[in-house]
Amino acid sequence: MELRDWQLALKDKVVKGLREGNLVALQSPTGSGKTLFSLVSAFEVRPRVLFTVRTHNEFYPVYREVNRLGKRFSFVMGKGRACLYADEGADPEDIKCSLCDSYVATFVDSTEPPFTLLKELKEKGRKEKFCPYFSLINSTSVADVIAVTYPYVFTPWMWEALGLELDEFVLVVDEAHNLDNLNELAERKLSQQILDLALKEVKSKEAISILERIKRELGEVVLQEERYIKVEDYPKVDGHELKLLKEEYEDRRNEMIANRSIRKLHLGSVIKFYSSDEAPVFSYRGHLVMKPLLSSPFLSILNRDDLPVILMSGTMPPKDYLSKVLGIQRQILYLDVEKEVKTRVTGSFDCMLAIDVTSSYSLRSQEMWKKYASYLLRIYHLAKANILAIFPSYSIMEKVMAHVKVDKYVEGSRTNLEEVIGESGKRKLIIAGVARGKLSEGIELTRDGASVISDVVLCGIPYPSFDDYLKLRSEAIYKLTGQPVREALMEIPALIAVKQAIGRAIRSRQDHATVWLLDRRFETSWWKLKINCFNPKKVKL
Repeated sequence: MELRDWQLALKDKVVKGLREGNLVALQSPTGSGKTLFSLVSAFEVRPRVLFTVRTHNEFYPVYREVNRLGKRFSFVMGKGRACLYADEGADPEDIKCSLCDSYVATFVDSTEPPFTLLKELKEKGRKEKFCPYFSLINSTSVADVIAVTYPYVFTPWMWEALGLELDEFVLVVDEAHNLDNLNELAERKLSQQILDLALKEVKSKEAISILERIKRELGEVVLQEERYIKVEDYPKVDGHELKLLKEEYEDRRNEMIANRSIRKLHLGSVIKFYSSDEAPVFSYRGHLVMKPLLSSPFLSILNRDDLPVILMSGTMPPKDYLSKVLGIQRQILYLDVEKEVKTRVTGSFDCMLAIDVTSSYSLRSQEMWKKYASYLLRIYHLAKANILAIFPSYSIMEKVMAHVKVDKYVEGSRTNLEEVIGESGKRKLIIAGVARGKLSEGIELTRDGASVISDVVLCGIPYPSFDDYLKLRSEAIYKLTGQPVREALMEIPALIAVKQAIGRAIRSRQDHATVWLLDRRFETSWWKLKINCFNPKKVKL
């Protein structure tokens, strides 16, 4: 396998660091070849690699590079996606495997892409009565590289389900800037809609009474505002009520597996909310949200001395942040690739800056969304290939894209990478996604190694709202670091989201893109410095 110059220059340094027990934090731009580099380096240290990514869509680049290396690849999908009888929205807890007539595993040996293989397994499993989920787990025993999503590594009970011997593996964590959001693994939600759906599921008068009381009290405390507002006096349940709800839930699980039709049980969401560990509760867009403030409790596996670890990102948090905020206690070998080799290692882009639009909260309006739509239509007709349009939120994306009447693909709950690649090869598209969503980070929209994206459009700056959640989070981090962290919580997450979006168009050294900064707030020296757009061409409608 032929390596790039920077990979040859740094491989021995990374291998040495891993063998000496360091955690390697590798920062390198998107499209520079981090996936291949991490695999090649890892195989010099141990015979197998556990490769963890944020979403299932990010399996594909790993699968491709493993095939190039001539190694055996496997992956694990969640029960909701892999179960023969479940809708994709079903939670793993909703699926009672022990009662299933297909609760057996077979051996999986295929070189098909992940989503294609899963589809074939489900079709074959229905005919031959075997379980795709347990078959995929079974296949991990003979794989050189196993791809999983974050919960399988950072949630203890899911990690145990894999049954892996750590002394065989190097752990690679892709898009590691997302480790600071692992607290979302323990996030629990409750809303009027969830309770309405749960009421349709239960049968006993007692359960109906409990849910109706929660719904009534919930309506008095939740707000529709798109920011987190701390809630102290929210509806509670006692131990007896929780026990009754759990009994109802168990009855519904048994019925679904008997009928071979498994769907998401919203009663399970209610139970999880009230069974969760203590964490602050907020109102957010009509929901009660229980959300821990820090991610460090989920990251203990990274401190195991017997497990070599590579963290990778194009936008890695600073070394001090990894140790003080994320709680990484072991020695860190921090490598910024372009600083190490003193040269650019990936493609390039030009910048266009719109000075007559903004997603600033105080200036949001239908007229502003129509202006954004007009820009997208203009860019569509100028672009040489597909356009990736990234929005600060789903609500803004929906409002703008409603006015865009050209060929388009809008990110949704069931978006998968293979589908997007297929659609983008048929005609020129506006591919619309959300910052930190499925299409803006960690995926490759490529054909024959080159990006299929010629233009990236940032439809606003994806700043998080400095609301009650971020205030409490900043206080918790201040206790750990003794330093103000407003930039770390506001500017840095927005910067990471912007740079990740730009990186979708820069997948090789030959790629060149046009980046459209559609927000006048980009016209500051800070933004121009951070994204290397020192002299953007200014435009307006």
